[in-house]
Amino acid sequence: MSKPVKIILDTDMGPDCDDAAALAVLHALADRGEAEIAGITHCTSSPWGAGCIDAINRYYGRPDIRIGTLQEPGFLDGQPYQKYDRHIGETYPNAYAEGKQPEEAVALLRELLASEPDGSIVIVAIGPLPNLSGLLHSGPDAISPLSGVELAARKVAELVVMGGAFPAGAEWNFQMDAVSARHVAGHWPTPIMFSGYEIGSEIMTGGRLFRETPPHNPVREAYRLFVGEGGSRSSWDLTAVLYGVRGLAGHWQASPNGRIEVADDGENKWTTAPDRNRRYLLPAMDSSGIQDVLEELLVKPPILK
Repeated sequence: MSKPVKIILDTDMGPDCDDAAALAVLHALADRGEAEIAGITHCTSSPWGAGCIDAINRYYGRPDIRIGTLQEPGFLDGQPYQKYDRHIGETYPNAYAEGKQPEEAVALLRELLASEPDGSIVIVAIGPLPNLSGLLHSGPDAISPLSGVELAARKVAELVVMGGAFPAGAEWNFQMDAVSARHVAGHWPTPIMFSGYEIGSEIMTGGRLFRETPPHNPVREAYRLFVGEGGSRSSWDLTAVLYGVRGLAGHWQASPNGRIEVADDGENKWTTAPDRNRRYLLPAMDSSGIQDVLEELLVKPPILK
C-alpha cells in the first residue's frame, strides 16, 4: 500500500456545514490509511471554530491534532456565520472549552511545514484564503530561516483550493476575501488544483448521516443545525478533500494549465497558459457516483484507538 498523503486542512468551519463533512471525510480517509492529518488551520475570526474542529477530531479519536486560527478580528464573525460551530464548541468536549488558547494560524503553518520532508505536504484550503496569503507574506523567523514562499515551495507538493467558478464566475470563498484569493492564485509557488463551485454544487451529501450515524455525532449535529433534520447539502469542500488525498482517481479530469484572474469583487475568469502550474477539476463521472463515494466515507464510524 502507498504511503498516506500528509494533509494540512485550512477551513472556515462555521458558516457552512460542508466544512464539518469535509473534516469527517478526511478522518475516514485517515482511518483507511490513505491520509495523515498533519494539522488544521481555521481561517475566520470566530472564537468557536477551533473548538468545533477539536470536537470533531475527538469524535474521530484524534484529539492531538494541532489547530491554529486566524487571530485578526472581524472576519466572518458573528451570528450569521455561527450556524453550528458555537453550539458544538460550547456543548461538545474540546480543548478550547477547557481554556486552551488556539495557536496563531500562520505560525502553525510555518512550524508544520518546516518540520516535514521536502515535497511531502498537500494543503487543502476549503474557505477564504487569509491564512495562506499570510503564509506567503511571512518572513524568516525563529521557526525557520525560510520565507513563507520558500517554505511552501520546498515542502508543499500541491495546493488544493475549493474556490472560484470555472471557466468564469463568482464563488463565495473568493468573494469573501478577493485580495487573498488574488494573492494566493498569483504567487503560490507550487501547483494549484482548483475545485470550483460547479464541481460540488450538484453532489448532495449528508442525508445518510441522520439514518446511519448516532445523534451525538457532531457532524450530524452540524447538518441538523444548518439544513434541518434529514437534510443534505452540496459537497464543495468534500470534493476538494477527496481530490487532495486520492487525486483524480477516475472521478475527475484536469483542465490544461492556465491562469486565473480574480477581480476586486471576487469574480474570476480563466485563460489557458501552458507556462502556469494551475489547473481546475472537470467531471469524469456523473455526480451520483461521486456522491456514493463521499457518503460512504461520511458515515463511516470512527476507528477509536
